[in-house]
Amino acid sequence: MTARESALRVLVRAERGQGLSDGLIRDEFDRAGLGREDRALARELVAGVLRNRSRLDWLLDGSLKMGVGSLSEYEANILRMGAYQLAMLDRVPAYAAVDESVRLSKRFARKGVIGLTNAVLRDIIKKGARGRMVSTGDPARDLSIERSHPEWLVRRWLAQLGPEGTAELLEADNLPAPVFVWPNPRRTDRLRLASELEAGGFEPRPHRHVPEALEIGRPSGLFEHELFLNGHLYVQDPGAQLVGRLLEVRPGQRILDLCAAPGGKACWAASREPDALVVAVDSSRDKMGLISGNAARLGLENIAPVCGDALSFAARGQFDTVLVDAPCSGLGVLRRRLDLRWRVKEADITRLAGLQSKILDNAASLVRPGGALVYCTCTVTPEENQEQVSGFLARHDGFRLDPAEGYLPAETARDGVLQAWPHRHGTDGAFAARLIRI
Repeated sequence: MTARESALRVLVRAERGQGLSDGLIRDEFDRAGLGREDRALARELVAGVLRNRSRLDWLLDGSLKMGVGSLSEYEANILRMGAYQLAMLDRVPAYAAVDESVRLSKRFARKGVIGLTNAVLRDIIKKGARGRMVSTGDPARDLSIERSHPEWLVRRWLAQLGPEGTAELLEADNLPAPVFVWPNPRRTDRLRLASELEAGGFEPRPHRHVPEALEIGRPSGLFEHELFLNGHLYVQDPGAQLVGRLLEVRPGQRILDLCAAPGGKACWAASREPDALVVAVDSSRDKMGLISGNAARLGLENIAPVCGDALSFAARGQFDTVLVDAPCSGLGVLRRRLDLRWRVKEADITRLAGLQSKILDNAASLVRPGGALVYCTCTVTPEENQEQVSGFLARHDGFRLDPAEGYLPAETARDGVLQAWPHRHGTDGAFAARLIRI
């Protein structure tokens, strides 16, 4: 199987909802047995198509009588890959992009589409694929096409952030997601880890708002390196690390993480204080292994994985801190989960907000008097964030907001809560609120 065939299969499977693109890439690469160069090309094609799909479809629609919507998933993604190579990838000659696309069509497309593939891509070359201006007469639609985000989402962010903020956020979403790690305090410290990473050629540098978060400038080989394998570090975005600060972990605490998999925040809390017990709950038995595996690699014996439903989980005693890392729309991590922007629908926001409210109501009963309930998401919608917190406080007058400004860098806290944005803070989008039971 070639690099382009592997990339095509990933794109089609992602479009059909058969998994997230990262997992599908690993699956297809293992099946195909691709070498390093072919893997790099396949990853580039998958990422390029997913990041630029709206613009690619706009280019193709200009040369297709019936539009991209008239094609099968295989046919559409063959043309998208071809258009991406013509419009945005310098290292592939135009003739090679066309020839390889036709070759894929002969295997995966209907017979009548083979000649169409050749004709459409050559028409794009003739018209000039690079730098073509988008002008539909609707600024929001133009921005949606240029920056390849769903139009409903662009309109929502224009109302929330204005034109300049929206353009900056869309641009940030389309940049490659950086890799960040935190040092495991059980085995190292930030300065020592930074020195060892530097010696390994990984080019670490501290995040401007979260110094203990080290950005890895050259991440290739990190997951095979002894520093990772021996549990000296954990890979986690600085936005998620800021949530950990709101837990205020202390000796002897009982901490409950209600939506724990894969265990990043639970591991952060457990690593800070060996005398704290962290109960890590998740509804998926399959994901229990991820939590246990991460805890074992980091040498954390104070994490207790439990399979349970956050909507109904009950315990004999209450906890000092309960973390609700709620299921959410994930609109703060679009730079990291490339296919997510095409999977999430606006209706999902309302549905998820209802689920979040129910989880919070159950979590409230698990917090001891004087204890803390920390609610967080990796999204940026008011319905799932600020409105969720205000609704909870209206329903539960025994809780109050503990201002995040007392725990976080000033740049990341606003109106008493964590609000981090990719274009403003160089993190994933993150929200969190610390609520005290009085």
